[in-house]
Amino acid sequence: MKLSIVENGKKRESAIDIARFASEIKKNLWKIILSGIIAGAIAWPLMSLMPSKYVSTATVLLKAQPDNVTPFQKVEGYDSTRNGYYETQNALMQSRVVLEQAVRTLKLDQNPAFTGSNDDGATGKESEQQRIDNALKTLSKNLTINSVRTTHLATVSYESTSPQLSADIANGVAESFINYSLGLKQQKTLQASEDNQHKLQQLKQQMIQQKTALDDYLAKAGLLTFRGVDGFETEQMGIVTNRLANATERRVAAESIYNEVRSGGGRAISLPSISNHAQIQDLRIALIQANSELSQLEKSYGPQHDKVIQARARISAIQAQTAMTLREQEAGLRQSYEAAVADEKNYQKQLDEQRQNFQKLSMKREGYNELKLALDKTEEMYKVVYQRTQELTLPGTYTDADAELYDPAVPATRPAKPNKPLLMLMIVLLVMLFYVMYVMVKAATDRSVNTLSQMQKRLNLMPLGEIRRFRGVGGRGKIRDLMFSDPLNADVIHSMRTQIMLSSHPLQVIAVTSAEAGEGRTLLANLLANSFSFDQKTLLIDMDFFNNDGLSGELGSPKAPGVAEVLRGEGDTDSVLVKVNDKLDFLPRGNTPVSALLLLSPERLKPLLETLRSRYQRIIIDVAAVNQSQEVQLVSQVTDGLIFVLKAGQNSADTIAHAVDKAASDRCVVIGGVLNQVVDKNLESKEGLRSLNYHTHELMNNTGRA
Repeated sequence: MKLSIVENGKKRESAIDIARFASEIKKNLWKIILSGIIAGAIAWPLMSLMPSKYVSTATVLLKAQPDNVTPFQKVEGYDSTRNGYYETQNALMQSRVVLEQAVRTLKLDQNPAFTGSNDDGATGKESEQQRIDNALKTLSKNLTINSVRTTHLATVSYESTSPQLSADIANGVAESFINYSLGLKQQKTLQASEDNQHKLQQLKQQMIQQKTALDDYLAKAGLLTFRGVDGFETEQMGIVTNRLANATERRVAAESIYNEVRSGGGRAISLPSISNHAQIQDLRIALIQANSELSQLEKSYGPQHDKVIQARARISAIQAQTAMTLREQEAGLRQSYEAAVADEKNYQKQLDEQRQNFQKLSMKREGYNELKLALDKTEEMYKVVYQRTQELTLPGTYTDADAELYDPAVPATRPAKPNKPLLMLMIVLLVMLFYVMYVMVKAATDRSVNTLSQMQKRLNLMPLGEIRRFRGVGGRGKIRDLMFSDPLNADVIHSMRTQIMLSSHPLQVIAVTSAEAGEGRTLLANLLANSFSFDQKTLLIDMDFFNNDGLSGELGSPKAPGVAEVLRGEGDTDSVLVKVNDKLDFLPRGNTPVSALLLLSPERLKPLLETLRSRYQRIIIDVAAVNQSQEVQLVSQVTDGLIFVLKAGQNSADTIAHAVDKAASDRCVVIGGVLNQVVDKNLESKEGLRSLNYHTHELMNNTGRA
């Protein structure tokens, strides 16, 4: 089983570290603020050159229904409840014909700012139209027409460098729309009036022709228009019918009296028609008086007296006269009856003739009715057209607009744009935001390891310590001397030593390596060996066969024999050891004519290290970089632990992690990592910060002293 802190399925950083972004922003906060200040300083002179733009807005009210200025129907009506009515009006307000009328009304085609030319004297139809087209393009760019949601209002806004011009154009476009729509209505009304006048003349001529045809028909048919075409005949038939009825009534009455008198005999005198006759009444009175006188005379003189006889003779005369009168009355009644019968027959004959004439008149009446109906319809249509023509001439008909300028635009007192303070703030904030994004993107894409915390998060390596960058100090020897000459600097290495000693694994033989060459593994091996040699017998071995300027060149001679000769059996260990101090020995790498991969096989290294383990308490081995060769894999099999040295900010975490996985063996423990050449602002360990703060304090106190 692999004995390594970097276990199978190790957890390395795979999510976005928000704290890292916050830290990067905090570190670069002064740069972010400075970028905003620089951006503002550059933008302010440019914004001062920008012209101010003024916006004026006119509000147009689209009527929901026509004004009832007259009770008459309009030529052109509209229904505002239909879908899309107000959207259509807004679209018409932006139509070319309305805007062109506004251009002509406001004389924008003569304004060089709209035509884009200083040639005001150009003439000709083509040049004039070209100026209008250019003015339309300029007008459309700065014109905005919107509808106010859930209302009947529309706003017309224009943006210009002149507040008065913006107000004039906004009002001009609104009025052009109103006038154009009103002009269309007037044109349609005028056209309708002219059409009606023409139709009126046609109908009048048609009525004259129809009246002439009707009169000719009446004359030809011999008809009179007394109470209608059959009024005269109807009136005559009524008269004859009434007279026939009267004659029939008289004939019936005469016939009844005549029959009664003829069949009454001596009782005829008692009939009312006879008894009421004046002569009969006189005769009856005379008879009554004669009978009364006779009765008196008979009482006085007796039946044979002359006076009685005279009285009787007078009665006889009266009775004879009565009988004769009755006969005359009977003859008169017969004559009256015969006259009544004759009258009845005469009137019946006249009625029959009238019926025949009336039947003949029905055919003529149909022709007359057809002509009369056509004339009536023409007259009715003439009245309607005449009334409509009179309605269209009323003054209010032409001035009823479908929209009105509810709130005229006024010149703006303040420019609408640019809002220079807001624009300045936006530019500054935008530049600062871009810089923040740059810092965040840089931090997100930066997979290098610069701090101990990044080492632990991105590599899952236990941080053993960090070595800060010493500016102005070159060479490993000088750095080593600087580290151990100052106790605060030496604590950085002693802290690493302490962590190794406190490890739960027996770490007698330790290899020091790195992902790439030049990251400081040789320096760390030398420093660790010196630290352990304080109280332990320590051996420092140089097994880096790729670095000619390594430990062998620093502590001995590059050509001196060493490990290579011992492994080949050409010498013993004591003969090649270099004594550094009482507790520290150094074993050079030696010289090898063959590949180091053949020389550093476990079969050769293991016996050598077993011998050295018995002689030294701690053995530190400097091995070549992982990406230089596979020597570290061979050496790690016979060592107890492996320390990785990382140069801050040099390699990406993925490269280092790959190197760690490549170097670790089943028997090797990756003790941790050491971060080398850490800049002052990235120091995190207590020892590193304490050393930095102390030397910074010393530097500030000694500055300016003689």
